[in-house]
Amino acid sequence: MRNLRNFWVFVLWACILFLGACSKTEFMPDLEGARVPFQSDATQTVEQLLTASPAKLFYSAWQKSNIKNILKQQGSKVVFTVFAPNDAAMQAAGLSASAINQLPVEELDSLMMFYTSIGPVTKDELKLRSDNFMVKSLLSHPGLYVKYYDNAESNNQYDLYYYRHYMGLKGDDLLMNGKNVGKVNYLPATNGGLYIIEKAVERPTKTILEALKADGRFTMFIESQRMADELFLDKIGADIEAVFGFRPEPEDIMRDYAYNRLYYKKDWGIETPLYAGYIGPNITVSTLFAPTDEAFHQAGFQTVADILKFNERSMDGVFFDENSYSAVGAFPMDTVYNFHRNWGRMFQPATSGGDKADKNATVFYSNVLKPALNSYPVNIGGNPPIEYTYTMPLEFSLSSNNSAQLKVKGSEYPAATVVDADINTLNGPIHVVDHLLFPKGFKLK
Repeated sequence: MRNLRNFWVFVLWACILFLGACSKTEFMPDLEGARVPFQSDATQTVEQLLTASPAKLFYSAWQKSNIKNILKQQGSKVVFTVFAPNDAAMQAAGLSASAINQLPVEELDSLMMFYTSIGPVTKDELKLRSDNFMVKSLLSHPGLYVKYYDNAESNNQYDLYYYRHYMGLKGDDLLMNGKNVGKVNYLPATNGGLYIIEKAVERPTKTILEALKADGRFTMFIESQRMADELFLDKIGADIEAVFGFRPEPEDIMRDYAYNRLYYKKDWGIETPLYAGYIGPNITVSTLFAPTDEAFHQAGFQTVADILKFNERSMDGVFFDENSYSAVGAFPMDTVYNFHRNWGRMFQPATSGGDKADKNATVFYSNVLKPALNSYPVNIGGNPPIEYTYTMPLEFSLSSNNSAQLKVKGSEYPAATVVDADINTLNGPIHVVDHLLFPKGFKLK
């Protein structure tokens, strides 16, 4: 009865939000349900439109690939949308006519599936939205699995990882994953639609951790977390040894006693299988606000050693609790990093039994980092009642030159500015920021 009651409270609450404040619902995931049958006044198919389009190179790759058979497998009445780079965009991406002729069919298939999505994505629909419209491409990544949402074949355990495009409009320009891909050039078709884009879309190949390491601007951010993890595990290991007479291996401590800590690699890469043959969610897709080394320097930390010394002041707050048989506590900088990489969820409210609201979608490209996000429910639903919804702890604003800025709500510290946006990874976008996100009352000295 309690769950039923909470459900109806949630429905009422959602309706009130929708009617009273559009900005509170505009970023919510699209509801799943019966689709209205696709209707179009167009007279040509997608392929016919491609034939006469300025995307000749793309169309030649289309013809050489197996995309037609791949689409047929979706059903005889499949509706789909294609995002076709024009010839200049294809050439800029190194896909000349000779290059296309030399590509194996398997690579051409992947290319076509990356730019093709099942279902209509009309220009009018994009105009109605102030957030991004998530479009799932036909291309999946072998071996990667995300949290279950709509894959009926997984027994409600996982979804296959499909490359996604986050679509939006900025005036007359079309944005894909935060990047401007040219003027909107949409052609409706009898079986879907065709967008001609002026820039190729980069397919992510690196995880967040791989991208951070390759970049070179985030040494202090990475190393201070890695070394803090070592310090944390050493302290907990020593406490366990004092109680039980033996010290577990770090991996055992992380799994059995300190599983609540957000270790520096977690959610930044591809998780190791729980056991041989395990298939389940192994990658998290979200948003990271990565501070540069200079951001640490401005806060008074010149080296990683400075950060570790700062953390060591609170070593007494990190210990192994004999009553709960679990690690307790965190370092001061853990709270700061939690806002950069996990929306400050370490401060998320919980019921007396420890239940917390479920995670909501948190993939945000730069074009939606605006004040409308300030009331977004980061965590909502699940077992806890609606009052345990965790609302966005960050405050977004725009600078005089329209750069995105953010700070922890209520913080007296200056806002951070996004100085480099939309670095796309397998784990979602990285936005580079020039200041650390200190919460209210945080003491640096």
